[in-house]
Amino acid sequence: MKILPAKIRVILGALLLLPPALSAKTIDLATATIPELQHAYDDGLASEQVVKVYLQRIAAYDKVGPKLNAILQLNPHALDEARALDAERRLHGPRSPLHGVPILIKDNIDTADVTTTGGARAFAGTAPPADAFVIARLRAAGVIILAKTNLDEFAFGATGTSSLGGQTLNPYNLEKIPGGSSAGSAVGVAALFGWAALGTETGSSIRNPSAKADLVGFCPSAGLVSRRGVIPCSIVYDRVGPIARNVTDAALFMSVMAGFDPGDLLSLQSLGHPVGDSYSAALNNASLKGARIGVLRQLFGQREEDPPAITLIDAAIATMRAQGATVIDPLPTDIDLWKVTQDVSGGHGDDTRDAFDYYLSTRGPGFPYKTMAALAESGGILERTKSKFLNYLKAPSLDANGEYAANYRDRVALRQAITALMDQHHLDALISPFQTKVARTLAVEVPDGIATGGVPDNRGVGRNNHLSTATGLPTIVMPVGFNHDGVNVGLEFLGRQFDEATLIRITHAFEQAAPHRQLPPTTPLLGIEQLHY
Repeated sequence: MKILPAKIRVILGALLLLPPALSAKTIDLATATIPELQHAYDDGLASEQVVKVYLQRIAAYDKVGPKLNAILQLNPHALDEARALDAERRLHGPRSPLHGVPILIKDNIDTADVTTTGGARAFAGTAPPADAFVIARLRAAGVIILAKTNLDEFAFGATGTSSLGGQTLNPYNLEKIPGGSSAGSAVGVAALFGWAALGTETGSSIRNPSAKADLVGFCPSAGLVSRRGVIPCSIVYDRVGPIARNVTDAALFMSVMAGFDPGDLLSLQSLGHPVGDSYSAALNNASLKGARIGVLRQLFGQREEDPPAITLIDAAIATMRAQGATVIDPLPTDIDLWKVTQDVSGGHGDDTRDAFDYYLSTRGPGFPYKTMAALAESGGILERTKSKFLNYLKAPSLDANGEYAANYRDRVALRQAITALMDQHHLDALISPFQTKVARTLAVEVPDGIATGGVPDNRGVGRNNHLSTATGLPTIVMPVGFNHDGVNVGLEFLGRQFDEATLIRITHAFEQAAPHRQLPPTTPLLGIEQLHY
């Protein structure tokens, strides 16, 4: 047998002693995008490995450590689903760009194999008979449902509080509200408990927690994504959208989620509009050069607490100009935009009882609650939820409610007016802050052992922008930096109805020019987030 020369034996021995990081490819789960994850899967990474990292981070930070309280229930089948999807990939290739991506689901969206509670003790342990339409689409694309997330009970609120889950905390400042109602979804993505998440919005429940968690929140045009199988707050105002760490991931989720559903007739409006591949094309053609953007200065706060956030937004506007965008600042309008949006967006509530009672009928004959009225008296919900329910129960019948009909007409008229304003100035998007005021501080009272959340919203200018709410127009909220309280300031890009592709193109380009994502200080890396394969 031929003996290798001594020098070669030394070199080979040294190579064998190299750590795995130097002898294998690596992906960083804290920074990677879905396309990068798919490349890693194609090269041998297993989605089972990714799921295990998220489960370890949930174990380290959700109920211990900072106790973020973002997760209501883990999917006990997540690892088995990951293994099955890994095997399927090896045999047949990926189903879609989302194959093997582990995500978090707000717990007002039906999942047949994991309980759906709306965060209420009254619904604890109950599962619906079928997946929500959007969940069925995502499963067909190969997504792994990792966990259900905490929320403001039944999505009524903005502090992230439920009777079943208690108070969700903001990982960037544990004393500040995380925003709601999709609090657990946003906090979970920020803390690396899952790759991305689904949220829902009636007022600002996707954008609010996304802005406060340094994330991208994507609220699509009303009618673009089905709400069937979602515990409702409103027939007209409810929307479903992704919460992600970057525009790329959010757009790829939208490409699967969007589309007509005969079980949600509002989605009829989306027929004939390009979806899916057009979003991927928008990512590939992202540019601010030649884009025309209008700044809605009416929606900026004007008090002493607002300037730090405005400074960050002005820096973002300067970046857009430097990248070749034409920015009209301020964009002239002939209406009191803040007042009108507040008036129109306050129109939901009169349809809540009818929407809620219909949803209860879909939970099957054995479900213990048939009406909102019965649930209000159950003792299994927060007192603040009960108070809201009792008010909704006083609403007149929709077919005899002229005020509700007028509000719907006002919503259509405002959408037309905003679109006409964009047409007049040949604009691709409008921008404004989600809010310029600092995040509210938690004021936790526990008279009955359940956290009841923060103080009521201050509805002053600079707090919770509701233009997208009032019009149903699509919006993407983006991080632009941190306020002096350590909580991110979110900048909104509002587009034309069913023109999500233009929003994706502009926001992706802005994100590349001015990245602002940072991990929360309360949930540091555990040393397991870089995976070798």
